[in-house]
Amino acid sequence: MMPELKSAPYNPPLLMETRLEIKNSAFVLTRLDHPERLDEMGALRIAAWKDEQGISKEFFSRTAWLDGDDLIAHHWIITHEDEIVAAARMTFHKEYSSVPHSDLYDEALLAKYGGGPFASLNRLVVAPGFRGNGFSTILDEARIQYAGEHGIRMIIAQPVASRIKPLEDLGFVYLGKIRSLYQMPDRQIYFMIKRLP
Repeated sequence: MMPELKSAPYNPPLLMETRLEIKNSAFVLTRLDHPERLDEMGALRIAAWKDEQGISKEFFSRTAWLDGDDLIAHHWIITHEDEIVAAARMTFHKEYSSVPHSDLYDEALLAKYGGGPFASLNRLVVAPGFRGNGFSTILDEARIQYAGEHGIRMIIAQPVASRIKPLEDLGFVYLGKIRSLYQMPDRQIYFMIKRLP
């Protein structure tokens, strides 16, 4: 006889889903606050970036890229036939010092733009076979809207060069170069911000 299941003390919020029709294919954009598909997202990060130029072959030989911020982040995924084909996360921070990689950019240089609370856009990834469908912009717009709805005053992004123009189109300001991440030692990373009203 199966034991009776008891409800857990934590009830994750309902998923926010948006159905997308792109190039005659159906996709679903979903926001996850308690990502039960975290392992899949971590595996996608490795699969999508392991063949990129400037990455650490040693780091990308692992099966998934996950860190402690994944447990506190808000996550978005785009699925096709229930397979994750794109994902991104955003973390909220009261202080700049808790933003991922905050040591790579001098907080004093942000003074003229105001202060927090801050959101950090990171870990945007699109599976190679699904690039060119506008998924990066869809994920950026969803995260920006969510940040605005939750009282965030400044959004920080640390993109590679190919992401600068799309982020500028969404109102981000380019502030300069920062040191490379150890996972991608030969890829230049940049620093951008967007001030929310």
